[in-house]
Amino acid sequence: MTTKTSSMTFNDLLTNSALMTNNIRLNAAKVGRYGLDLPAFTDEMDADVANATTLNQEQEHLKSELKLKTEALNLLNEKLMVSYALAKKTVKLAETQPNWVAYGITDKK
Repeated sequence: MTTKTSSMTFNDLLTNSALMTNNIRLNAAKVGRYGLDLPAFTDEMDADVANATTLNQEQEHLKSELKLKTEALNLLNEKLMVSYALAKKTVKLAETQPNWVAYGITDKK
């Protein structure tokens, strides 16, 4: 009996879910008559909200770590490209063209 809710942000979903469970609890006698197993339903929904909040915080932390790692990798990649270009030019000056292959250089000129 799952239905898709209207498109809302994740934070809106968490906020609205907490508001929903609080108000269901306040009106348990009225709402419970329509098939919800109260308070088990609201307890489970609150636990899901808490779990989702925790996972979201962990995910945001990992995103920030990933951003830092990506920046570091990009800097290292740029440095490596410069070093490789310099090494390639140097090998081309030092070796004859048939010997370039031993260095991994497949250029024809």
